[in-house]
Amino acid sequence: MRPRVALENIHPYQPPRMDWEMAADRGSKEYVKLTMNELSFGPLPEAKAAAAEALSRGNLYPQRDAEPLREVISASNPGCTPANVVVGNGSSEVLVDLLQILERPGEVIFPWPSFPFYSSTTRVVGLDERRVALDERHVVDLDALYEAVGPTTRAVILCNPNNPTGTYLPLERVRSFAEALPEEVLLILDEAYYEFVEDPAYAGSHGLVLESANVVSTRTFSKVHGLAGLRIGYGIAPEGLADYVWRAHVPFSVSLVAQAAAEASMRRTEAIAERVRYITEERERLQSAFDEAALEYVPSHTNFILVRTGPEVFEKTGVLVREGEALGYPGWSRISLGSKAENDRIIAALS
Repeated sequence: MRPRVALENIHPYQPPRMDWEMAADRGSKEYVKLTMNELSFGPLPEAKAAAAEALSRGNLYPQRDAEPLREVISASNPGCTPANVVVGNGSSEVLVDLLQILERPGEVIFPWPSFPFYSSTTRVVGLDERRVALDERHVVDLDALYEAVGPTTRAVILCNPNNPTGTYLPLERVRSFAEALPEEVLLILDEAYYEFVEDPAYAGSHGLVLESANVVSTRTFSKVHGLAGLRIGYGIAPEGLADYVWRAHVPFSVSLVAQAAAEASMRRTEAIAERVRYITEERERLQSAFDEAALEYVPSHTNFILVRTGPEVFEKTGVLVREGEALGYPGWSRISLGSKAENDRIIAALS
């Protein structure tokens, strides 16, 4: 066989070092892993119960199109119907499905540094990539992004808030950008961290999707819902676009257990809001500690903070953080917000 030449320079994702790897290297010291923007506590009790119940039906295929879950998601986004909702094995699969439906040849534009998956998946599906640098404040430069759009542009991916910087664009700026794009260019809003945005107006970002023909939002249950290990995400899209996504989608890719847990978690709006309040308070506490330590950091709207210092600073108190080199920020570290005790270790490392 002859593999595609385009795959030669694409490498599998390399996760950060794990706590057990560090312990093996450096003795029995207990490390905490704050590297992958995971929630420091698990699924809600209702989600655990729903997942356990679903296991008893593990001999059956899941709902192909996750209809009960799509109904709950649409009810949480006023104006949506289940026909506007697609689901996937993590929001990454939704992104792949979206790129799969685009005409080829062509290119996909996205800010940089941003989520590295954009680069690899764009090339895997047979499209070219174009990266547009963030501005000096580590914010997506919408003017530069728009200027990069050309006749071969098929899609623009906008991570908002952006990973790894944690910076955020207000909804009205995103709306103006979307309205200026040519109708044939798809705008993908990667909103994996949107629950952590304090601006109440941004909770209505799905409205931009519903009033557009070429805008889609992707979201995940991996972050604030604490379901990263179950791999489930969703997209909100115009009905016609959602129909094409389902045509490209791998049937039954989202397990019965994941669907049940996500549906139960989505119904617990106040419990999720309490998690957001906790993350917001801890984020402010850590940023105040960085101020006191005179460390440069990027003010965050997510459950992580990008700070200008090496990971070895935090390893001395047993905390693993993401190395900035892997994210396009050499000399920096990205720190996922943990439990209070875990965040205390971060603060202790600064003294």
